[in-house]
Amino acid sequence: MTKFCPKCGEKLVDEAKFCKNCGEDITDAAPAANVVQTPESEPSHTFAIVLGYVFAILIPLIGIIISIYLLTRRESARATKHGKIILILSVVLWAITLFTLMLW
Repeated sequence: MTKFCPKCGEKLVDEAKFCKNCGEDITDAAPAANVVQTPESEPSHTFAIVLGYVFAILIPLIGIIISIYLLTRRESARATKHGKIILILSVVLWAITLFTLMLW
């Protein structure tokens, strides 16, 4: 029988005593009987992600600031992933802009 963590919904191995995701003591957790448990939803930060991409292209310095904000959102893997991409994009575009201005 498959067991799920009662706190976060992570699928557990049969002999587990603690949840590998959140550390919850699951020694008394009952096996699931055809019950689908959904883990707690994480914040999406969609607005910040979209703004980050827009500003990374238009004003890279603000894109860097938004990417740092997204990188500090540890509760959302999606926000962290896009924060890294926006940071790289902002730095590259800022470097291209500075290089172009030096040649002009």
